[in-house]
Amino acid sequence: MATVQVEIPEGLHNSLRSLGYQKKDIERELLEDVVLQLYAKHTISIGKAASIMELSIQAFRETLLKKHLPVEYLTEEAYEEDLKAIEAVREKRD
Repeated sequence: MATVQVEIPEGLHNSLRSLGYQKKDIERELLEDVVLQLYAKHTISIGKAASIMELSIQAFRETLLKKHLPVEYLTEEAYEEDLKAIEAVREKRD
């Protein structure tokens, strides 16, 4: 995975730290938010989103439901991309 450095306002950082967030927690929250936004805007498929977040498709669907976001396939291309992502996850496990 590529690394991108994102600056957040110091006040936000301090607020999150006071709530008990550690650096990894903040990074995970930001990654999740970006992935969910890209999925919601139909920029990435559900399979790609799940793969980026290192979740199974089912776990990602559960995340979507908790966040009140739709689970859908818009195109055959998105479906094919999901199949490839699922295969990549399977290969990674083997």
